[in-house]
Amino acid sequence: MKTLSLHILILLSLTFGAFAAEKNPMSLTVAVYDFTDAENNSNEFGGKVTALVTADLTTETNFVMVERSDLKKALGEQAIGISGMVNSDQAARIGQLTGAKVLVSGQIIKTGKGRLVIIANIVGTESGRLFAEKIEGASENFADLASEMSKKIAHNISDHKSAFITDTLSHDDVLARILKGIKGTNRPTVSVNLHFPNNAKFPSSTATGEMGLVLQKTGFTVVDARSEQKPDIEMTGVVDVSKGPQRGNLMTFKVVVDIKVQERRTGKIIAFDRQTAEGVDVSRVSAERSAMASAVDILAERILPVLAQ
Repeated sequence: MKTLSLHILILLSLTFGAFAAEKNPMSLTVAVYDFTDAENNSNEFGGKVTALVTADLTTETNFVMVERSDLKKALGEQAIGISGMVNSDQAARIGQLTGAKVLVSGQIIKTGKGRLVIIANIVGTESGRLFAEKIEGASENFADLASEMSKKIAHNISDHKSAFITDTLSHDDVLARILKGIKGTNRPTVSVNLHFPNNAKFPSSTATGEMGLVLQKTGFTVVDARSEQKPDIEMTGVVDVSKGPQRGNLMTFKVVVDIKVQERRTGKIIAFDRQTAEGVDVSRVSAERSAMASAVDILAERILPVLAQ
């Protein structure tokens, strides 16, 4: 009887969890880049509109906003200089660095007689799809105009959600895509140590294991400190995990993986790379693992073809 009751409780719990997940669809990560004034050397309205739009979109429960400080830091560290409207190529790079699926940028035009036109570009960082919104009104009401633009942007993103996200692939599909992208036949031995910040002796088992798995599945030999064979290539890096806002019963985590790829004998550095990814799940552990695996897979897709040359 106790066993039956326990089974019923578990079934009810799973059913409620599935229902809650349906009520809280996967959140989209959104970054707001600068709204700029069209007139050269003018910042009369741009900074204010950027701040207002960012604040308004933060209240949307289906969006996870990239912090402005994180966006500026990512662009500064990668020496990416962008002014005005952001195109799809620039948006894709920013998406790689920040994990944003949607990037919003804009421009403000003074048309004379105290009137403004605010234009917003809404770009899918993965799909490259571009949408635009426009609003016009008196410059003295720029705060109201910014609020109305925020609503238009939020509706646009929600209405075109499927256009901003590429189809989700299974892990086997991801491995097949990585393997297809490797043209060379060279397969050096590789060691992997992706660890948490300030502790090189405490590796991330998920990130290190995922990279090792991808390497093995694509024909590379993976070794570690206990292996008799020494590595030709050493992959080292830092895995930084931060908790994002909770959306209903869904937890969000952002992972940033910085990696260095180096020849062991010569010390030659083959690559420095960084990838940001986000995981969303009802479980903290699952959300973190999902983000780590996603970031590592994307890094592997860029790095392994170079190692195979």
